[in-house]
Parts: sequence; structure tokens; C-alpha cells
Amino acid sequence: LQHHPDKSTHKSPEEQDASAAEFKLIQAAYECLSDPVERKWYDEHRDMILRGGLHGNNGSGGNGGDGSSFLFDVMPYQFAGCYDGYSDDDPDGFYAVYGSVFEQIFQGEKDGFLSEGNIDYNDMPNAHLGEVSMGNSKSDWEDISAFYAAWEAFSSCLSYAWEDIYHLYDIKEAPNRRIRRLMEEDNRKKRKTAKKERIDEVCALVRFVKKRDPRVKKQREKIQREQEQRQAEKMREAEERKKEVAVAREEWRAEAERNMAEQEAADLDAGRIRLADLDSDDDYDYGGCKR
Repeated sequence: LQHHPDKSTHKSPEEQDASAAEFKLIQAAYECLSDPVERKWYDEHRDMILRGGLHGNNGSGGNGGDGSSFLFDVMPYQFAGCYDGYSDDDPDGFYAVYGSVFEQIFQGEKDGFLSEGNIDYNDMPNAHLGEVSMGNSKSDWEDISAFYAAWEAFSSCLSYAWEDIYHLYDIKEAPNRRIRRLMEEDNRKKRKTAKKERIDEVCALVRFVKKRDPRVKKQREKIQREQEQRQAEKMREAEERKKEVAVAREEWRAEAERNMAEQEAADLDAGRIRLADLDSDDDYDYGGCKR
């Protein structure tokens, strides 16, 4: 609580700014610890984070010595302190920082794809990532939704051949076919593992960014309000139907009572007529004799 803005009013402007920055980092840490998925991810990558990221160099690629230089390091961008606010004009703001991050991830995919002998990057399986952008606070929801839909389904198009344990010369010099196949299988496993790790890294970044995107939060709140309105409307309609049923039931009951009363009156009249007939029957001559 010592870094809370309400506790820093007596400090100088510089100290207030420092406390605000510290409080922001504490909030980010709390959000991470409160989210089981993010906490699990950070626990699994703790050593790598402490070393400064994938390459230990604050976000840049590797040293160019192998294909890993095409992998833009996303690790330094998975904490809230890497951006400052949500202004569209601030180069250190949320939209500018992560817009650049996703562009560099895609650029690395494209450069790696072309470096492997491919000619047209439009043939990349994930070329569609170049058709979406982070946008800003004024972007339409359709564009925002398309952006996250594309990146949440991220799959790297790189071969990850630099992860091979055995190089072409080693395989060529294998003593027999069986050993050669085992060496090739080991290489395939290493590539597959490296590709999966890369996909997990990028997808974790997408989850991190989406969770903190105020546009997503605003859309969720809008959907929640619409759902509540629809629910309220359904309840109102149900109540109206209930009232209509009650009115109809009351009208039916009143109508039934009227019909019953009319029937009883008709039966009573019929009874009187029958009694009158019986009285007249008393004077009937049975066999020449009056009864």
C-alpha cells in the first residue's frame, strides 16, 4: 500500500511518478499470480525470463549465426511494464509497442521462409498474418476480432532446421541405413519440439495482450450488457405472458360461470315446465277412471 497513489500525495512529483510506476508493476505481478494460466507459464519459463528472454537481449533476434535469428524474442513483452498507457500517439503506448512486436514476429517468419529457398512469401501457410494489424483505440471491432482470431491460431512456417542434432555430413557418413534413419528421426523430434515451443510462446503473448486490451474489455462489457438486456427482455416478456395467461384464465372462469349460471337457469325453467306438465297429468283418465 505504500506505493498506492492515495498514499503518495505528500511526495514530490518525481517521487509520485516513481511510486505510480512501482504500483503499476505490483498490479501487473498480482494479475499474473491471480491468473492460473499466466502463473503456470511464468513458472515454466522462470529461468529464461531471469536470463533476459529467449536470447537474453531484450527482444531482438539472435546473433545471426543460425536460423533462430528469425525468432523475434517475445519474452520481454509479457509484463505490463513494457508499455506506458493506451494513447494512440505515444510510441511507448500499448498499441504502438505490441503493433511493432507482432509485425516483427511476422517479419521473422517471412524472412525465415524466404531464406529456406522459397520465392514468394505469399505461399507461406501463415501469410494471412500480414493482412491483419493491431490497430488502435479507434479500430473497428471487426478488425480487432480478425486480428486476434488470426494470431490465436498462430503456427510457425519455419523448418527449425537449425535445431538439428545431426547435420547433413553426419547423416551422410552414417555406417548404415538404420543409423541414418535414427539420426533423421532425432532431428525431426528436435524440430517438432522447437516449433511447438515457439507456437506456445507466441500464443502466450497473444493471451497476455488480449487480456489487457481495453478494446476487448469494452466489447465484452458490451456483450454482457446486451445479454443482460436480452435476459431482462425475456423476463419482461415472460411476465407479460404470465399476466396474459392469468387474464385469459380469469376471463375463461368468468365465462364458464356465466355459462353455468345460464345453464342452471335453463335447467330451472325446464324443471318448472316439467312440474307444470306433471300437474296436468294428474287429471289424466287411466282406464276410464281418474287417478
